[in-house]
This record gives sequence, structure tokens and C-alpha cells, in this order.
Amino acid sequence: MQIIRFFKKHAPLLLSFFAPIIIMGSYFAIRHMFPFGNSSLLTVDLGQQYIDFYAFFRDTILHHPDQILYSFSKAIGGDMLGVWAYYLMSPFNLLLLLTPGKWLTFGVMLMTLLKYGSSGLTFAILLKKTKVQTKWGIPTFAISYALMGWLVANQLNVMWLDAAVFLPLVVLGIEKIFSGKSYLFYSFLLGCTLVINYYMGYMICLFLITYMFWASFRHWSGWQKLLTAWRKLIVGSLLGAGLAAALLLPTFYALTQSKAKYTLTHFKWQFEYSPLKMLSKFVVGAFNFDQMPTGYPNIFVGSLVLLGFVLYFLSHQISWRERLSALVVSCFFFFSLCLQPLDLVWHAMQFPIWYPYRFSFVICFWLVWLAAIALKANRKLTSWQIGVLALLLIGFDGYVYFHLDRFNFLKPSQLLLTVLFGFLALIFLALRQRVRLTNRYFGLIFVSFTIIEMSTNAYLSLNQISYVSQSDYANYTAELVKVVKRVKSQNKTNDFYRLEKTFMRTKNDSMEANYNSASHFSSTFEAKIPNFMGRLGQPAGDGFITYSNGTLFTDAFLGMKYYLDAKPESKSSATVLPPLTDKPDLAFYREIGQDRLTKTYQNNYALPFGFAASNKILEPIKNNHYPTLYQSTILNHLMGSTQYTSLFMAQQFATVTYHNVRQDKAPLTETYKKIDKKKNGTITYRFTPTTSDPYYLTIGSNLNSKAVSFTVNNHPLQQYDTFRDTVIVDLAAAEQNQPVTLTITLKQPEVWLQNFQLYHFNTAALNQATQTLQAHPWRLTRNSNTHLTGKITIPHRKQVMMTTIPAAKGWHLRVDGHPKKFKQVLGSLIAIPLSKGSHTVSLAYWPPYLTLGLIISSLSALIDLLVLLSLKIRHH
Repeated sequence: MQIIRFFKKHAPLLLSFFAPIIIMGSYFAIRHMFPFGNSSLLTVDLGQQYIDFYAFFRDTILHHPDQILYSFSKAIGGDMLGVWAYYLMSPFNLLLLLTPGKWLTFGVMLMTLLKYGSSGLTFAILLKKTKVQTKWGIPTFAISYALMGWLVANQLNVMWLDAAVFLPLVVLGIEKIFSGKSYLFYSFLLGCTLVINYYMGYMICLFLITYMFWASFRHWSGWQKLLTAWRKLIVGSLLGAGLAAALLLPTFYALTQSKAKYTLTHFKWQFEYSPLKMLSKFVVGAFNFDQMPTGYPNIFVGSLVLLGFVLYFLSHQISWRERLSALVVSCFFFFSLCLQPLDLVWHAMQFPIWYPYRFSFVICFWLVWLAAIALKANRKLTSWQIGVLALLLIGFDGYVYFHLDRFNFLKPSQLLLTVLFGFLALIFLALRQRVRLTNRYFGLIFVSFTIIEMSTNAYLSLNQISYVSQSDYANYTAELVKVVKRVKSQNKTNDFYRLEKTFMRTKNDSMEANYNSASHFSSTFEAKIPNFMGRLGQPAGDGFITYSNGTLFTDAFLGMKYYLDAKPESKSSATVLPPLTDKPDLAFYREIGQDRLTKTYQNNYALPFGFAASNKILEPIKNNHYPTLYQSTILNHLMGSTQYTSLFMAQQFATVTYHNVRQDKAPLTETYKKIDKKKNGTITYRFTPTTSDPYYLTIGSNLNSKAVSFTVNNHPLQQYDTFRDTVIVDLAAAEQNQPVTLTITLKQPEVWLQNFQLYHFNTAALNQATQTLQAHPWRLTRNSNTHLTGKITIPHRKQVMMTTIPAAKGWHLRVDGHPKKFKQVLGSLIAIPLSKGSHTVSLAYWPPYLTLGLIISSLSALIDLLVLLSLKIRHH
């Protein structure tokens, strides 16, 4: 009986929680998401980025807690607090500890479903606590909120969804303050929101400013009470931010080294699109893949909410002050969704790369919240209100109908459904209190109607998206983890090393399988590392590195001790292990193992993590825009060479033939044009290596797959497609006296062969140099992500200990027990000047401003605790 009474008492809250879970869970099952089939929830960034972070989350919590602060699986090394603050601080992530291996995708699904349900639950709690809605009205609006267009369109951005969960609770805290309660609830929830995701938390903070403005009019009862409420709001906001300071301060510093470097300070006062086009997003299922990179705001909230929102401004039961202030706020939101400067402010002065109008969840909240208020206050619609709503529906549907061809994400059937839902909602609202049905039955009708409409929108929207199969993810991950474990078992020393491969599922594979690499992709990636790797000839950009174009030198310099290669003779390897690059120079590495799909190689040229080198490396390298010259200069500086030795020697092709292509007649140009633009145009280069040394080819950033395609001896050349710098392509190795044919097929009428040059690599010079540099290594006695200690012998004066650790403010150096300062070389790496002789060198990492943040957070928590104790004493 107690269980029955519990369910009856809390039925609105339970329905608000479980209805979104059942709706979306049913959809996932219908789409055969694992474990209901061989599909998965992985798509776009969730499949290419976040899933690897979740594997990293499990490994960190269960095995390597120091990775919370720093990790060498983030490219060649990097601060991790920024990554945790943006991607991994959700309490829902703890579910992932229960789903290892191939079940990780199921864990992500469970987490997503719980966030849907929790969004409905927290909005329901807000409605119940403020008495804005009761009984069936609570799940009606809670389900509209939980299945809003923003949440459906962004379910792949799992780390953002917590914002929808916590926003109603933060607003409830504000409502408590205006009703005379303490600020503690608001302060605590605001702090949690900022910790869980500072980016979404920033948007919530902007929204709260507008909400407080409106709430001041809604709860107006005199200046004294208003000032008291605002004093509590300000104190609560400051202490809420203070509670989060331990994470916010080091994260803010990390942003100054990464994302903040791309902040825009100039903008244009212009509309980003015709504002009327926003109406298209109120149509059922108004979403497809094209809306992800560039689209209109996802603000679908259902017909009942849309009508209720309009009714809010038509209702005389609501004071004119409250409605006028709401109109001001609504106009601000409207212009935020289409006016460039306001859009930039919401996105912290950076145009989002994909997923535009990320803040639209607060607008959805605003629409649902005002609708809920209106449909409680305005229990009975008058004839003129019905007429206004009907005219608005006709105008909205008519505009979309006559412009349907402009919206590639809409079909006539979707508009027809929208018309049907809109007028049904209006009829239900008009009939309420006009027919002999109790409120209970009308409440049931509204809930059922909302469930049907919001489910329809979710299903139609998500049907436009394709997903990664479970087998593609699970089989690749299982093979990678198995091979990495085998390498680790063979390397039983305490030495630091890196590992790379010729195949790739994502740029964060190293975080998936827990190994040190050089590739990475995240929004909080320090800018100087991609810049450095780009100068070395690697594909790199804002927020990513793909280590696909390593040469014998870069592999050696960066300590790539092991390389994994997919077996070309295995039919299934290309299916399980997506190819990333061709690497003929693996012929110079020693094969140490293999299985059904892969071979493992050891690189005997690999340099130690730290080694004795000439202090000439401290000198800046001015000619750093061409990778072959840059690599050679680095080696010469490391060696302290008085006579320059080139690693790369330019070589001419023996012959070149053109088919349907002619070279531009302008002097000294490398521009080629098709003669007949409708036919294929090819340029074929041939040469025969005279040695077994590697031969490399440089190509400029304009020579991507949109411009040309390459084949080597009639086999397609594997080249990662996104690069902004000149890259070095591994063309041939160990092929002495074997003809090599390189064919370029033009995909455009005109192509500039930018920085197109063949090079012969000087293996003998590299071999001699690496033997010298390997002779005096930094022998580690302690090797963790945040603490490195070892001994090194410096054989000569004017030498340094060179490392491939990225220079960062958080590293603290001690030499022979004494604090010292390191030098930053090559714009990014740590070098330590040392005197001749033996030294013990220690490096420890502690994020900048973390100590200050911990102090502020502790003081804020102490103040809150003292206030709480005083309130309890006062009430007793």
C-alpha cells in the first residue's frame, strides 16, 4: 500500500522522468542500437572524439588518477583539467565505470537516456515547487522540455545535456530567493553547473541575468524586498562561482593557451540570416545532417507550448509589468538567435565550429516556462484570444508552405503534421472548461498529445542521421587494446616511449587504449602544439593533430619507439582497421611481433625522453615554414654542428608525362590546367631510387582530396585530408633500382602544385646523429604523468638536457634537489641547461592557479557552511 501511495503522490514527477526515457529508449531499440542490434549511438563528434574521452575517464578513475591533471596520451603531452572541465565532469559519467570494452557504447546510451529523463524530472520539480503547474500539467510541460529540439539535435554532444538538467534547478534557486528563502540552494546549484560544464554554465549565467531582470517584475512587492533579493542573488552568484573556482581558474588559464587564442574582437552588426527563417524550426522533425555544421536554432518545443507562450502576452491575468519585462527579454533572445554580435556573446566571442546556436536550450526553457505560467493563469480562452492564435498558426504555416523549397530539412508531410498538431492543440485549449470533462481527463489528453508530438519530432529528426555500427567500434577497439597491451608487456623497462600506427579510427585512439602518442583532437588543445607539429610536416589545425606523416627523423626525435602496421595481405584488416597512411620507411624498423591483423615494429632510431644535446638548440630557428628544412635544422642544432648537414636532398623526377593537362605558360609557375575540362587530366612522374633510403614528397595545403588524388604504382596513396601546412609524404623506401610511378589526377580545372618536391633522405646522417644523442639518456627512476625523475650525464660543456615534453607553466623543475627554471625551445618543448657531469633531474606538474582555486573554493564552502549553521540555529 505504501508503494501505491508513493506512486500516486509522485506520479507527475515519475511520469516526467520515465516518459522521456521510455520514448527515446524505444527509438534506440527500433534503430537497433547496441545491445538491441549492431548499430550504436556514435555519430559525428560522439563517435570521433567523446567516446575515446569516456574510455579515458574509465582508465583514469580506475587505474591512473594522475591523468586528471596531465596526460601524455594527449598528443605529445598536455594539461588535462581543461579537458575534464569541458568533457568529463558530469556525475552521469560514473555509469561508464559499469560498462567496459564493447559495452561502453551501451553506457553512453544509458547516460543519454538518464539525461533525457533527468531534464524532465528537474523541470517537473521546478513546476511543482513553484506551483506553476499541478497534477497532469507538470508532466505535460516537463516532457516538452525534456524532448525539446535542442536536446534531440544535440544528444550526440552528451556533455552539454547536463545544462538542460541543471538549469531548472538553478532557476528554482532564484525563485526561492525571491520568495524570501536563503541563497544557499541557488549558490550550490550554480557552482555544480559551472563545475559540470563551464561552457554551458557560462550560457546559463547569461540567461540568469535576463531571468533575474524579469523575476524582479514578476515578484515585485516593493523596493526593500527587491534589494534584499538582489543582494542574496549577488552573494549567491559570487559564492557559487567561488565553489567552482578550483576548476574554473586553472581551466581559464588553459583556455588562454588554447581556445581563447581564437577569440574574435571585431564583428559586424548584421543578421546572420533572415529572422523569419527561424519559423521553419518549429516544424516537426526540422533537422538533418546539414543543420549540424550550419543551420538555424533548434528551438522546437511543441504546439501546446508555442500557443501557451503567445497566450502569455495575451493574458490579462498576468500583470502588465511582468508581461512587458518578458517581452523585453524575449526580444533579446530573438535577436540573439539571428544577430551576429549577440550570437558571438553567447558563444564567448567565438563562432562555433559546427553546432550553431548552442545556447538555444535556454530559449527553449524560456518558451516552456512562460507557456506553463500562461496556461495556469489563463484557464479559459476568450474568442479574441482564439482568433489571434488561429491567425498566427495560419501565418506561420503559410510562410513555411510558400518557402518550403528553401528548407532542405523539411518535407510537405512534416508541414502537414505540424498543421495538424497546431490546430489540434488550439482546439484542445479552446474546449478546456467548455465541455463537461474534468480537469483530470483534459490533463490526460494534454499529456498524451505532448508525448505523441514530441516523440514524432524526435523520431523524424534523428532518422536523418547515420550512426557508426557497433562492430566497427568494438572490433577496432578490441584489436587496438590487445596489440597495445602486447607492446607494453614486451617493454618492461621504466623508460618513456611513444607509439603510433598506420591506421586510425579517431585522433584520440591513444586515450581509448591508454598509450602515449602524438595525435589528439579536443576543443581545449593548446595552440602551440599543433603549430609545432604543423611545422614538422604533420596534418594539424585548431584543436587537432594527426600524426600520419612521420619521417624517420620525426619518429626518432619524438621517441616513437613502436609502430603498429595493418597487414596489407589481410583481407579483414582494412575493414577492422581503417587505413590512415602509407609508411614504406617501416622497412628501416625491426619487426618484433604480429597477429592476424597487425605487425608491430620497433624503431631503433628513437631518442630517449630526455637526452644530452648541444645548447645551440636554445637558438630560435627562423626558417621554420618548410618542414624538410625545419627538421634538418633541428637535428643540426641538437648536434651543435658547425657544418650544416641536410637530411633531405632535393631530387628531380626522371620523366613526367601529361594527359589532357598543360602547364601554365607563365614563367616559374607550377599551375596546371585541364585541356578538356570534361575529361580526366593526369600528370605522371617516374623515377628509380638509386639507394634503399626513403624518398619523401612534400605537398602544399591546397593539394587535398578536393583538388587532386594520388596513386603510387597504381595504388591509391593514403593521405589524411585535412592539413593547413606543407606535409611530407612517405613515398618509397627499400626500393633500390625499382621504378616508382606517381600519378596525380586533377579533380579541378586548374591546380597549383604547391611545394611539390621529391626528396632523398640521408639515412646515414640520421643514424650517426641518433647514436650520438642516444648515448647520454635521461634514465627515469620515476615515470608517471605528473612526476618524472631520472639521472643524466652531461658529457660536455655548453649542453642541455633536451626533452620532448611540451613546455607549460605547470611544470616545476628541480635539478639535484634545487629548484631551477627550464627553457622553451622550438616554440613548444622543454630544454634544461645543465653543467657538465651527472645530475638528478625531476619534473613535477601542478596546473597553474589550481592552488588559488582550491583556496577560494574552500573559503566559499566555509562561508556557505557557516550561513547554513546560523540558519539552523536561528530556526531552533
